[in-house]
Amino acid sequence: MEVSTDEWMERAKENMKKFLNRGGACRGDEPQTLAGAALENTLGYALNLTMKDPNEWTDDELQQEYMEQLCFYDTESRKTIDRLTQQMYASQGVVPEEPCQLTILPIELYAEGKLYEVALFRYQFGDPATTEPKYIDSYGRVYGSFKDFLRNNKYPSAEMMYPREGRLEAGEEKTVLYEVGKTPAWKAYYFKALDIATGIIGIAGATGAIFLSGGIATPFVAASIGSALYATGRSIDVLRDKSAHQESLNPFLDSESRTAWLSLTAHVLTFGTMPHISALSGVASTSHSIATGFKVCNFINETGNIISDLVICDTLSAMHSNYYNASIETRLAHAASICFWTKTTISIRQAELMMKNNAIVALKLFGFEDHCCEYFNNDSHAIDIGLRIAKHSLETNVQIVSDAEDPGAIRIDGTRFPIKELLRLEPNEVELLFDALQGVSATTEDRELFDEIRPLVCCGNDSKEREEDKLSVLVRLLAAEAERECLPASDLMEMLLQTYVAVKRYETGANVTPTTFQLSIERDGLCVGRGLWMRLKPAYILFGSKQTTPAGGDGDGGEQRGRDTGDKETDRLIRAVLELSEKQCTRLSEIIRNDPNYFSIFKQKSLDTIETIEGTVMTEARKEQLLYEKLKDNILKALEQQDS
Repeated sequence: MEVSTDEWMERAKENMKKFLNRGGACRGDEPQTLAGAALENTLGYALNLTMKDPNEWTDDELQQEYMEQLCFYDTESRKTIDRLTQQMYASQGVVPEEPCQLTILPIELYAEGKLYEVALFRYQFGDPATTEPKYIDSYGRVYGSFKDFLRNNKYPSAEMMYPREGRLEAGEEKTVLYEVGKTPAWKAYYFKALDIATGIIGIAGATGAIFLSGGIATPFVAASIGSALYATGRSIDVLRDKSAHQESLNPFLDSESRTAWLSLTAHVLTFGTMPHISALSGVASTSHSIATGFKVCNFINETGNIISDLVICDTLSAMHSNYYNASIETRLAHAASICFWTKTTISIRQAELMMKNNAIVALKLFGFEDHCCEYFNNDSHAIDIGLRIAKHSLETNVQIVSDAEDPGAIRIDGTRFPIKELLRLEPNEVELLFDALQGVSATTEDRELFDEIRPLVCCGNDSKEREEDKLSVLVRLLAAEAERECLPASDLMEMLLQTYVAVKRYETGANVTPTTFQLSIERDGLCVGRGLWMRLKPAYILFGSKQTTPAGGDGDGGEQRGRDTGDKETDRLIRAVLELSEKQCTRLSEIIRNDPNYFSIFKQKSLDTIETIEGTVMTEARKEQLLYEKLKDNILKALEQQDS
């Protein structure tokens, strides 16, 4: 990737900062004690060597991986790793089983408008107080001191930035203290004649020297020459620019942001290995505690104002979902990335453990309290649901709090949900739930109505397990109707509540108990009476749309008369429906489903029409009875016509 002369040093410092924070904030210089496969895998990852395809692992290799004793790299890569380990042990005169104290130092090279990075290893055996460290580069050259390296390395002609005195120490701004110089080959004519990339590949190409190609290379592609390595490269530039211009950073809503985030999290979301610029590795490299994984809050602090809580939660949710659904190649690449940056033994099992811990930390950070997290332990589906709930609560600005009376429940914007019911949802249904909740107003009356409706969902039987399915069934019913009618789930929820209010008002006045109102996804709608099943929209048109008095509402003057008229028409219809037999309800359900002109059956005459027909003034009760009888007669005639 092209980097201008004015900005290469800033880029290089940002690259080096990742190594400064490797294993914890400003703890990159602390040696990592390694031996055997753990040392081999760390060297291989630092050199970006090609891994062996895990689909070709033998049974013995699978067992070794489980015991964390497997070197993941292919035959050619092993030659490079073996050369380095042999040099390291021979230079100190120790046996191969001796633990090595290893520190990885980034060396930044700038030439011909491009920035490159290669790894230099500082290693030591035995007691650090009585022995001196040595250094070995990716080509296998051993140096007795850091000054020896500066004077005698064989890098091509380039400007060079390196940690001061070969130590990853932090300055006031928590960036690496560095020095800048030139490689010894600066004046060598034959190096000047070489392209810088060719020179690095020629010297260290067999070891997979990392350079800034700007592309994505997976560790399973033979002859891979490295992965893009610039901590604030194109992807972060895109996000920073969009943030500065008040554009959306939400990857679920903006395609350009989504592309940038996919690049940042390539080792999880695009199955590549760009760990140095990935958001997840950014979290890992700033963690204070390996035991709890990589803490989200550190990532938020490190990235400053360009990333919002919503986007972080979005990304963690997407990472978690993709990780557990990923292929073994992806999981291995992901495991290597996480473990390398947290200075942990590289294994798939370790990565899974950290992923779970990271998800739990995220859940706590975004709304779930400690006692709730027991529902998510060792359950990837539950963690996925929890992360999505947290994400959508941020997106809709809805608060999540524990229920004061029930430790097994939370309140989402004031509405109580048992956690076990929420965990019955499928991942894609979480968004539908939050969409539906937009149709439940913040009033106490609406929340109470929603709570009353949820137990009325039919799930097949009354077992405890089926009771916990009622919420998910309700969400699926709303989703099906929303897709069918091309309406938002929030609108369908409003229709459902208003329809229920109408039925409830009449049944309460007529002392009908228990309520006949039911919901069922199998019957594709709601039920009133002895089996009149309708889809939500037709039910709302018949029962809810004319209603003008909201639940608990009051009115006066001329408005009251209008509300009463609409409510009375609704009451007449519900009364007529409740008096139908089960067989009549079944036939009427078929008419409503199949006849587009079904609404004409329920058309009601006005009181003025009744007065004209009778020619005399009647009591209100008599008028209501005549209107009801006319409506009932129309319904029965429609049923007779269907039978004939």
